[in-house]
Amino acid sequence: MEIRNLKDTALADIVASIAEAFADYFVPISANVTYWQKRLEAARVDFSRSYGLFDKDRLAGFILNGIDMLQGQLTAFNTGTGVLAAARGHKVVDQLYAYALPLLRESGITLCSLEVIDRNERAIHVYERIGFSIHKKLHCFRGRLQVGATGVQASRVPFAAIADAALPCDAFYSWDNTAAAVQAAGDRYHCYTLEQEEKTIGYCIHNPETGHLIQFEATTGNPDDWQPLLTGIATIAPEVRINNVDGSRKTLLEALNAAGLENFLDQYEMRMPLAGS
Repeated sequence: MEIRNLKDTALADIVASIAEAFADYFVPISANVTYWQKRLEAARVDFSRSYGLFDKDRLAGFILNGIDMLQGQLTAFNTGTGVLAAARGHKVVDQLYAYALPLLRESGITLCSLEVIDRNERAIHVYERIGFSIHKKLHCFRGRLQVGATGVQASRVPFAAIADAALPCDAFYSWDNTAAAVQAAGDRYHCYTLEQEEKTIGYCIHNPETGHLIQFEATTGNPDDWQPLLTGIATIAPEVRINNVDGSRKTLLEALNAAGLENFLDQYEMRMPLAGS
């Protein structure tokens, strides 16, 4: 067994290991290479700072790290950890982090972060053993928007047109939904402003390939505008998926429940500062 970075590992081999490692996961995981290429690009994955445990040429375990700034800190975000069934029981994740952490510190990383399904108690215990702690709870929704307001229009715009409005809200969004993720995704995401009675009430960013709402905000500061905002979004995408709504956003969570969406999954964001960085 040997641990090394993944810069020389073919994406198809990485995806094959992802699919095998997550074959019995809580939610279905795609084995499509094109899907993963797009997802990992948006997650800013740096394969030279992502690591794998190899059994000869076979990738038996891995950590895929996105590298970018997060709230003022250069961060390694673990966008995917997996261990093949044959390698489980040998603390592979501990071994990978023991190898990776000194290298991440040397490259200037000051924070490690990840997301984990709240029911995945085994993984949570592993991450806590390594040094992570729970930072916040995140809620995931899906379904058909059931909204009743009228007279809301959506206008497609470039991200630059809403960037100033999005910036103050960036701290509410998880790694795959920040402004940096939107910019990394390029034109794959569609941005809209929402207007009611010739007044801008907010914006949304939508991934038309997957149906995910990446970001959406009522920029008036009026909680009553969540319903018309969701009405405008329904004209673009009546069926939506929303990942990782910050658990502190009680008014927004109430609005999503009132709009008939299902809170089908919850996650934790976990963080680990790197001492000595």
